[in-house]
Amino acid sequence: MLLAAALAALGAAACVSGFDRNDQTVNSLRILGAAAHVADTSSDCVTNGNCVDWADAEAGDTVTFQALVANPTNFPVVMVTWVTCLPSTNNTVTPCTSEAVLRNPADLIMMAKDPSTGVIQLGVGETIQFTVPQEVSYLTQQLITRAEDPTMLAAQCSLFIEAPVIIIAQGGDGTTVTSTVTALKYLRLSPWSQIGPTDMSNPALQHYVRNFNPSISALNIPNDDTACLGQTLVQSCTTDADCSTGGPCSSDGWCPPAAMFPAGTSTVCGQIPDGDIQTYYYCGMDGVDGSEMEYPSITWYETAGTEAGVANKNTAGTPDLAARTFQVITRPTGPFTLYGVVRDGRDGENWIAQAFQ
Repeated sequence: MLLAAALAALGAAACVSGFDRNDQTVNSLRILGAAAHVADTSSDCVTNGNCVDWADAEAGDTVTFQALVANPTNFPVVMVTWVTCLPSTNNTVTPCTSEAVLRNPADLIMMAKDPSTGVIQLGVGETIQFTVPQEVSYLTQQLITRAEDPTMLAAQCSLFIEAPVIIIAQGGDGTTVTSTVTALKYLRLSPWSQIGPTDMSNPALQHYVRNFNPSISALNIPNDDTACLGQTLVQSCTTDADCSTGGPCSSDGWCPPAAMFPAGTSTVCGQIPDGDIQTYYYCGMDGVDGSEMEYPSITWYETAGTEAGVANKNTAGTPDLAARTFQVITRPTGPFTLYGVVRDGRDGENWIAQAFQ
């Protein structure tokens, strides 16, 4: 793809302070996660409330971007700015993929004031909305053309572009910025309304499965290491009635804790609903090679305490959910916040952020 080299360069250059860091103790301003929630405009959603939390977008879609920003040092003011760059059609380096620019990513905020730079400011805030412009249609149409080319059979499974979005968080007192951290999010753009398994009219366009965001439905202390079932510490909700504690259901969709986080060392796990694990196709040079399931993984962070890894329980060597979603955590003696960020490996993302006393 035209953007492949540029995207790779951005991935290498953007390791300035985001959720790509390995340190799990959060003791400074950090961006721990970023998600794109694409509005479901289907009749089933509008009429019946059966909505899907889509992660793929196309021209005209409304995207709600959310950042998980940790501020344990309590900066009075944290400003979060989202920027992206116009895609290059001739393999030239854009400001969002320039290592020189990314050494000081906050420069992108100023560059966005000049349309000639190709830098676009999407919005300001931990949560923003952005409508994908119609101009991206020419890029996604190129994906369809490639997939229909009989000499490029591998393209049938990769009908998407990963557009880089850079998140810049600046902490200070409202007058002076004393801390700046950044992170990278890819927004997956696909011509989803023209392709997919439900469209049997064109065999070349049947093998891309539109992605939706995974979710964590509960944080549990499991009875054993084979399933995320046991004592529930906190559960997700949409209304107060969903909470065994009686509510209230918070604005970010979580009930009040149902139990205290135990003292000492415990194994915790994030419960991922079975319906959140999608099956998708992969292609080789001769076309579709087969299908495989997503293996969502959770990255755990905490403001205090320590972590220890959980070994792979699958003797066949295939990563299993226990290895990817369980974590041994030794809690501190005082209050702390635990974060769990779930990713599906296909640009889908969600999280839990819970304070415990």
